[in-house]
Amino acid sequence: MGVINLESKDYILISLDSTFSNKDDEQIICQRLNIHRRKYWANLNLGSRFYTLRRSKDVPRTIQTVKQFAEEALSDLVPKRFQSILVTASQAIKSRIDLVIEVANITGEKQKIMYFVPVGG
Repeated sequence: MGVINLESKDYILISLDSTFSNKDDEQIICQRLNIHRRKYWANLNLGSRFYTLRRSKDVPRTIQTVKQFAEEALSDLVPKRFQSILVTASQAIKSRIDLVIEVANITGEKQKIMYFVPVGG
């Protein structure tokens, strides 16, 4: 089984025998945000529109756009997989918007997932 390294956004193979844990939730969130919307053949509404931001300008309104794209990509997970998902966006570094995704499982456990989106050129 592999996990996603959030710094490099790449898979790291851990073990083929490892059991599932809270990392599953992190994997689901990251996969939803990394898939290009309208590109997955089985479900055209799956994924995010972050790929459209590669050529956008790095202006303050982009922070709100990134937050909306993230909420849109994760919206269908709320009734089935999670109780709630809260997305907060901020920008500390130029050409990068940081997301803090607070997830509450169906059992009530809360987890924060850090994610970043490159914007501009």
